[in-house]
Amino acid sequence: MARQDPIARYLPHTFANGTSVRRFAKPCPRCRQVVEAADMFGQLAVLQDRLFVAAEGRCRHCGHRFSVACMITNNKHVHRVALPMWAFKLWLKMATRNTIQPADPAWSMSEPEPEPVTPSLDEADVVAADTIVGRYDGLEIPAWINHDGHRYNFERTIASGQAPRLAASEQLFRERLVYRRENSLDVTV
Repeated sequence: MARQDPIARYLPHTFANGTSVRRFAKPCPRCRQVVEAADMFGQLAVLQDRLFVAAEGRCRHCGHRFSVACMITNNKHVHRVALPMWAFKLWLKMATRNTIQPADPAWSMSEPEPEPVTPSLDEADVVAADTIVGRYDGLEIPAWINHDGHRYNFERTIASGQAPRLAASEQLFRERLVYRRENSLDVTV
């Protein structure tokens, strides 16, 4: 079960049928002003293609706090839950204990750790074969290259914008071509 976070951090949520819940709001019971999901703190769980919301709303206009306990179906119908909040939260905890739930916002909203940059070999330091084995993204692919006295055979290509993952015996050439040193047996992790 997720910790007490703004419900807005879990949205948008897309159901299996393609329907998406992008916004969620409720009127304040005291002043009738709209309270958005960013002002609702609690838990959101997914069970059998339904969203269950157990939260506390805080009205920005009058400061009133109120409970939000509801179920949203995959066709965007919202149904009120009649259980007391403590019972509803207990039921959600028990019902979701063995299921995968929406990602923890603390992890999903944070910046991903940058991949280490693998520099491409400088063309001036490389002797490339005259034999061309193909073309990729407008680049000719030499069958092999020589660099620092080692011969590297063509291994694979890397898509533009994709971070390369290279083994110790591999070199990146022309930003998108990966070459493996001859007679090496190490594996990319």
